Formats: sequence, structure tokens, C-alpha cells
Amino acid sequence: MSGGGRCNVTHACFDNKKLAKFYPRGGNFLRPLFNQFNAEDTVQWFENLGVKLKEEADGRMFPVTDHSETIASCLEEQTRKLKIRVQTSAGVKSLIIAEGKVTGLELLSGEKLSADNVLITTGGNPQASGYDWLSSLGHGILSPVPSLFTFNVPGSVFVQLAGVSVPEATARIAGRKLSQSGALLITHWGFSGPAILKLSAWAARELAEMDYKFSLLINWLGETSENEAKRNNSTG
Repeated sequence: MSGGGRCNVTHACFDNKKLAKFYPRGGNFLRPLFNQFNAEDTVQWFENLGVKLKEEADGRMFPVTDHSETIASCLEEQTRKLKIRVQTSAGVKSLIIAEGKVTGLELLSGEKLSADNVLITTGGNPQASGYDWLSSLGHGILSPVPSLFTFNVPGSVFVQLAGVSVPEATARIAGRKLSQSGALLITHWGFSGPAILKLSAWAARELAEMDYKFSLLINWLGETSENEAKRNNSTG
């Protein structure tokens, strides 16, 4: 459902090294994985299944239909074709270990599933305790903090302009070397859009340490400096 219900499938960056740098944390871990399956492979995989993707100006890629149902239907059809079992509402209690190897997992219902390999993609969890079943195996778990969120500034005079967006702005955390550029949207509660979401992702841990109390500086002209703006205005 990402991308306003259109499904932001992937990003049009086909340089694995550059693509890995888009990730705030874990880029070094992702690079060898991208050598096995990357953005270009993703585009080709969907097109081989009859789903053509399109690239937008900011690099985001969507199905040409602009409907997330196109992607969901494609994935569902493949699970049926390959006879993949999808089991929802099945919480995992623990992994089953035998002779130092993971051989399956036990669900909260008590059901046990055997497996040759277990791939864990937990997504986010607001509490570190949600990863106890992994830390019990010796994995180090960093305390989770929010990421990829909008900024809530209810007292801002800008909320009167809710719905207004600019194609290229630069958002920066005052006093920190943290800034991101991109489209920015004014909402009825504050600010959103790619520039804000990227900034919250890269600054996730710093913002948590600041208890989310900080000054936000916005250059509505992107990377254009104040002096450049004045100069352009005087010559215009």
C-alpha cells in the first residue's frame, strides 16, 4: 500500500553500491545481497510476469496501472502457482534447534513446523522484548526506535497551508549535520513527504535521543542558498 496506494515497488537505481548507500543503516550488509538480486532484477522479475513498471522523476517505480492491487494480485498468483503456503495470524514462539542447527519453529498455538532453512523478516517492533526469541539464540538486538515518520508540529503557522507541496525542498535538524532533500508536503498536523521521511530515517536514533524535541529548518528552494535566492530575485 506504499506510495499512496499505488505500491512503490522499487527504486530506479541499478548501481548496487549506490543503492546500498540509500539505507541509513545496514548498507554494508545489503551490498552482497544486491549482487544476488537487486532493483534491476526486481523490474525484470515483474515484467516477466506481465507487470510493467514505470519510473517517476524522483526515481520511485510503480506499476503502470498506478494500483497496488496489480502487485498484490501478481504475488498472490505466484504463491498459488508455486504452491507456497501462506499462514497468517500465526505468531512465532521460538525457533527449534537441533544439534546446533535451526530445524523449524514453534508457533504460539503450539504447532511445530519443520524447515530446512528459516528466513526471518520481523519488520518493526516497538519493544525490544519482542525480539527476545532471537536474543535467546545469541543475536545482538539494538533497542528499536521509530523511523520513516512524519513530523508533528501542530502549533506551526504552516498547517493553514495543509495540502500544499513543493517538488524540491531541504529539511535540516538545527545544530546537527542531518539534512535531506526532496518533495515536501505540508499537512494538517505538520510536515510529510519524501524529504521528511528520509530525514526521520537517517536521524532516527539522534531524534530519539533528543526526545523528539528539536528545531526544524526548511529551505523551500532546495539547495539554493539565501544569497543565491536574493541574487536571482534581483536579476529577475
